[in-house]
Amino acid sequence: YLITLSLDTAMTPRPIHLKDAFALLEDGKHHDLRLWKMSTGDILSYRQCICTSGWHRGGTHRVRLAESGQVREFRDVTLFEIDGHTIYW
Repeated sequence: YLITLSLDTAMTPRPIHLKDAFALLEDGKHHDLRLWKMSTGDILSYRQCICTSGWHRGGTHRVRLAESGQVREFRDVTLFEIDGHTIYW
């Protein structure tokens, strides 16, 4: 099941489960992410970022932004879209 998610990023976006979204995020390839900023509720868009690490027990992931090279950390619960796929729990 997880293999079908990573085969073709040009496929029609469809809802995917949170665990499948993190498996896709951690595959070492570039991804487009959308998440909420915890303090303000603003929507952040990270384009072409690569996951550098994830801490499942702490519920966070770190990504490197392709444009600036900066590393950003976000809480897993704030992620709601990856590569156009809406994430459900």
